Amino acid sequence: MKRAIALMSGVCLALTGGAAFGAAGGGDVTFNSNGGRSVIFSHERHVNAQGLKCSACHNHLFQMAVHEDKMDMSKITKGEFCGHCHNGERSFDVKDKANCKKCHK
Repeated sequence: MKRAIALMSGVCLALTGGAAFGAAGGGDVTFNSNGGRSVIFSHERHVNAQGLKCSACHNHLFQMAVHEDKMDMSKITKGEFCGHCHNGERSFDVKDKANCKKCHK
């Protein structure tokens, strides 16, 4: 009986743990810009919809802690942070003023 309970507990833990790791972590993150509209970053859109892995951005473009990075548009337009992918080749270009509202809301 104890063995059956232990087995069922292990199965339940594995199933719920797997579901937790299958979803994008972090949720939406809001970045307040100086003199501009805030940017809401969606982990859902980038990880689940685009199929990116966390490691595609974290630890070499962004730190894991929220607001740990000191970023601004001058760095982004030079290819740092979001500008690494949002360069007009991999994704929409942050340098094109027509795209500002895609991030700044």
